[in-house]
Amino acid sequence: MKYIIIMSFLALVACAKEMGVDDTLPPLASKVELSFDTELTFQEGVKIKVTKVEDSRCPQNTTCIWAGMARVFFTITDKGVSKDSSIDFEAKPINTTVDINGVKYQVEITDVLPYPKNATSINQNDYKVSTTVKKL
Repeated sequence: MKYIIIMSFLALVACAKEMGVDDTLPPLASKVELSFDTELTFQEGVKIKVTKVEDSRCPQNTTCIWAGMARVFFTITDKGVSKDSSIDFEAKPINTTVDINGVKYQVEITDVLPYPKNATSINQNDYKVSTTVKKL
């Protein structure tokens, strides 16, 4: 009996590998950190890429009338079809829904780093965006 269970498990793992499941990639619904202009592929084949960050957040240790926001532009791709979208991040998790050929994905942004420290601008390559993509 023990031998049958072990063989069944090994067969299941082999089938998953044959079906193209790459366990080195994160599954959908995992929180990931994206770098600017770097495409991330999930196990399910869905891809996301941060294409631009517009940051108007009030720098630390300054007084502002408005706290500001970071607008994150991204592209999400499924089965070769891409859709551009954006999210206005204001210091708390926020999400949007993206529809690609009738399949809906929820993209949530939980953080945008680095946070501005002074009046100097941040290079696009320095941004890191914490996000979660879920299939609805």
